[in-house]
Amino acid sequence: MSRQPEDKLRAMIVVPNMPTRIEQITGGVHSAVMNLLRGFAETGETEILLVSITEELKEPLEIQFAENVRIYYMPEGPMPSSSLNYFFVSVGRLRKLIKQFRPHLVHYQIGGTLLFTRWASMFSLPHLITIHGIPWAEFKVAKEWKQRMAIFVNALIGDWLYPNNIIQISSYLREQFKIRKHQTISVIPNAIPSRYAGIPLKAEMTNHLVFVGVLNDRKNPMLLLEILNELNKQGLFYTVEFCGGFGSPDYQELMENYIRTNGLEKQVRFNGWVAYSEVPAILERADMLVLTSRQETLPMSIAEAMAAGRPVLATRVGGIPEMIEEGKTGFLFDLDSISPAVSALKNLYNDSVIMQQMGKIAKQKAIENYMARSVAEKTERFYLQLVKSEKSVPAV
Repeated sequence: MSRQPEDKLRAMIVVPNMPTRIEQITGGVHSAVMNLLRGFAETGETEILLVSITEELKEPLEIQFAENVRIYYMPEGPMPSSSLNYFFVSVGRLRKLIKQFRPHLVHYQIGGTLLFTRWASMFSLPHLITIHGIPWAEFKVAKEWKQRMAIFVNALIGDWLYPNNIIQISSYLREQFKIRKHQTISVIPNAIPSRYAGIPLKAEMTNHLVFVGVLNDRKNPMLLLEILNELNKQGLFYTVEFCGGFGSPDYQELMENYIRTNGLEKQVRFNGWVAYSEVPAILERADMLVLTSRQETLPMSIAEAMAAGRPVLATRVGGIPEMIEEGKTGFLFDLDSISPAVSALKNLYNDSVIMQQMGKIAKQKAIENYMARSVAEKTERFYLQLVKSEKSVPAV
């Protein structure tokens, strides 16, 4: 790796297990990071090296993503667990990369045991992290003991090793962290690519819904089936596409049994895991996104649907109320009652005019707040603020 231009701000972004085939990304933090890279590529203002500490490869791999953006896949190591590799192997490897790239700061996109690698440069460079979720909140809703244990350990490590500088993706998250003393906090949402804004408004209401996300208890798609069943009793027949894999065989059996018992087979379609590149086409044929989660921070699926001009029906949890303006860009309802959701879909049924009006407002809000270039520019301003405030000198 050659030394980098001296006239640009240089940032190293660290994330685990980024797929080497970008088209295989199905959502989550990896999608958020790729969208941010697209924004950096559009601005061209900052030299970016994204370091993916990966289990997938045994040898390093470097990809030129854009003129000012590279992705370096760094093998995790030979030890039996990621945590051990981060602690004993990745620190040294990352230190070598830092000496070669000479970044002005290091930006983590995931916490937990990955933060062991901060020891590669934590005393010589400013570090920051983007908080995408609240481990302790996820711990409360997780039911399987293995999952709870993994979340518990990562939450403890995160509390210990979080950098002083934080990007929160929502005001809700910032509120959750206000008891912690951090040097600098900025609220910057996750980015979405511009292709969503290019999706035209739906010409005619076809009563077709879409659900995007893993099918498990936290995402709570069973609640959507209950809403669908109640609407059927009132003679209102919506269809729904589920885009996401089942979280467990038990949850799959639960959903399939409910569908058979209530005769919903002709109204429900399971797409399984959908490549991120295929989501725009799915949104284009949908009238509305439905999200029934028990816990969320600031879902990209909502931002993407809004940018496509699709209103959103979602539970009133986490950061979701920051995104949806009741009755204008979508509808909110509480987990303990599906009646408001049923009423909202009843009023929207076959109504192309209301659907288009809401979609137009939703699209405008998303374009103003969530586009990749805009988010990258906000992130760059935060980088500059940190570098100037700490008067840092790139590592040598």
